[in-house]
This record gives sequence, structure tokens and C-alpha cells, in this order.
Amino acid sequence: MKNKIVILCFLLLGFQACQNGSDYKSVRKEVLDAHDKVMMDGETAIKNKMSLDTILANLDSLHTAKIISDTTVERQAIGKLQSKLNAADEQMNDWMHEFNAELDGKSNEEAVVYFKAEQEKVKKLDSVYRAAIGESDAFIKRIKK
Repeated sequence: MKNKIVILCFLLLGFQACQNGSDYKSVRKEVLDAHDKVMMDGETAIKNKMSLDTILANLDSLHTAKIISDTTVERQAIGKLQSKLNAADEQMNDWMHEFNAELDGKSNEEAVVYFKAEQEKVKKLDSVYRAAIGESDAFIKRIKK
């Protein structure tokens, strides 16, 4: 009987330990890993901005070569794409300046809530980057044909 009670106590302790909330350090690591991935998107955005700058500088020769038909329309399209890429970069910079990796004086639960909220922000940043990169990739590909 004592053995059964001891086993039951261990099972209850084990079950209770499994039900404790997330460790803030693991959630923080997930946020930082997601951030690192989005930073790679930032590098792609920079490359696309450089390609767009090159296309913009060569619009007249692209028109002469009949690659594009209307320089005004293409100039406007490039401007919009550059604005989207710049907006994604600005949002990322804003997030990095506001992010606090060390939450001194906060409980584990408070830190988990903070980092999960930050994780959602990084997911939104990733979506913004992906949309801007996708549009600019398509434009660049169309011009380079």
C-alpha cells in the first residue's frame, strides 16, 4: 500500500511539473531565432532595392531596347516597391529598438507573455517582408527577361 502511495505521489509530481508554463528562456530563443530568419529577409530586401535602383537608373536604355514601353509607369512601380521594402526595414528597425531581451524583475509568466507577444510581432514583420520581397522579385524578374 505504501508503495502505491509513493508511486502515486511521484506521478502527481511529474504531472504537475509537466503542466507548468513555458520557460521564458525557450520562448525568448524562439523569438530570437525568428528574428534571425527575418534578418535574412532584410538582406534579400537590400539586394532587391539595389536591383531596383539599377533598373531605375537604366530606364531610358530599357525603353530604347523595347524591354519596357512606358518609363513613367515603371518609375512609379519602382517607387512603390522601394517604399514597401523601406517600410519593412523601418518596421524591423523599430521592433529591434523596442525589443528587450532581458526582463529583470519580471516573473517567468510575465516574461513568457512578453516574449509571446514579441513573437507575434516578428511573425507580422516576416509577412511584411515576404510580401514586399515577393512583389519586387516578380518585378525584377519581369524586367530581366
